[in-house]
Amino acid sequence: MRILHVLAETGWSGGEEQLAHVVRRLHARGHVNEFALVPGARFSTFAAELGLRVHEVDLRRPLRHGGLAALRRVAAGTVPELVHFGCGRSLLWGGLALRRATVPVKLTTRRIDYPIGRWPWHAGRYRRLVDHVIGNCQAVVDRVVAAGVPAERVSLIHEGIDAAPFRGLAAGRAAARERLGIPAEALLVGCAATLRPRKGQRTLIEAVAALASRFPTLRLVLAGSGADQAALRAFAQARGVADRVSVPGPIRPVQDLLAACDVFAMASWHEGLANACLEAAAASLPQVVSSAGGLPEIVEDGVNGFVVPPGDSRAFADRLARLLADDTLRRSTGEAGRRRVDERFTVERMVRSTEELFDRLVDRARTRSAATADR
Repeated sequence: MRILHVLAETGWSGGEEQLAHVVRRLHARGHVNEFALVPGARFSTFAAELGLRVHEVDLRRPLRHGGLAALRRVAAGTVPELVHFGCGRSLLWGGLALRRATVPVKLTTRRIDYPIGRWPWHAGRYRRLVDHVIGNCQAVVDRVVAAGVPAERVSLIHEGIDAAPFRGLAAGRAAARERLGIPAEALLVGCAATLRPRKGQRTLIEAVAALASRFPTLRLVLAGSGADQAALRAFAQARGVADRVSVPGPIRPVQDLLAACDVFAMASWHEGLANACLEAAAASLPQVVSSAGGLPEIVEDGVNGFVVPPGDSRAFADRLARLLADDTLRRSTGEAGRRRVDERFTVERMVRSTEELFDRLVDRARTRSAATADR
């Protein structure tokens, strides 16, 4: 089949990583993939590595730079059987541009559980601009259905990771701690996430402040980039734990952070299926996470970690304390997390399910087209 992927993001994060996995599979299986990308998109480099065609279409400022007309020209020239909108902005502007275009299947992927407003440019984009929606976790699927999209037009496909780079990291714990400047005797809680309010890092700082007297060697590392970096440092200072909380920016490779940690934590207010938590589970780390989005699908409460309400710093402190005080519990829950990734969240399972859905939708459209032609 011929597929046109439309993406209006310039950066590279979890969504782009997942799309890259899917495209590799589709390309290897003989499907034709082309891309409509905004100028300067990092995804262009990935497409070039596979020798795939990229069309520059400015969907970040489409009304000013003719992006809608440009996308219509691209679609007319490539004649795709399926158009995949890879982000919310590409769905809105790309969906409007191709609303009347003759495309057999239009589909989008949604990756976060934000509520979907009832306004036409919110819920309407999922009801009217595409034929099908993929949700990366049950919470996202539920949001889309609640917005008025019929359940038969929504599919749950859990995202997945390649677990191999995260196996056996504990063997490099001492070296990783030395590289990161973490004391060998520290009890370390780590979080790798964009530094923004919805990720809930303040909740983790409050939990560490509550546990400081009980665990004298407790440390928290909040890795990631984002506008909240200075504010989080100030928040830790105000809570009296500036010496225990590190906000170093991104840690690359993230394996250094995971190797150094005793426990991984994610306190998001809204979430999809967090790649960072999948990677932590693959690294056999026990986790304490909020109940936002797909986090409870990664962490089964009491099995491979604990799940608590978003913003509940007391609950976070309580569950972190249980793990920090019991190395046997940390090992058992960490191993349970590794098994859960192997069973449910592999790249192979995700890309196979995505290809099967694409095939099914395109075959259905072909059948309808043939039936119409026979009348």
